[in-house]
Amino acid sequence: MAFKPMIPREGTGSSRIIGLIQALGYNPGGTLQLATVTSEYPNFSIRLDRDEFDTPDPFIVCNPELFPHTETVKINGQPATIEYPQKLVKGARVFVFEAEHQQLLYVLSLSDE
Repeated sequence: MAFKPMIPREGTGSSRIIGLIQALGYNPGGTLQLATVTSEYPNFSIRLDRDEFDTPDPFIVCNPELFPHTETVKINGQPATIEYPQKLVKGARVFVFEAEHQQLLYVLSLSDE
């Protein structure tokens, strides 16, 4: 039987990241960092706190829940559509995982800052 990890949906940003790492595994060859969104989609870019330059879209992998999307659910047996707004707006603070090879940044979650 396949194992489907339970990704936490509640709690602070840092507790959700710890839960995500526990659910999906941990890669000791990278670092968890804070960054700021410097430009919104379609020209998406972010800047790590320690850097002086932006990382452009081709080098970023994002949690799809952070982009605008819709979800169809049933409420009292009736279908309803929930629309989620763009969360990666200019100035938003995010947690990113920078892999050891430093070729891609993985945007995991919004920061509580």
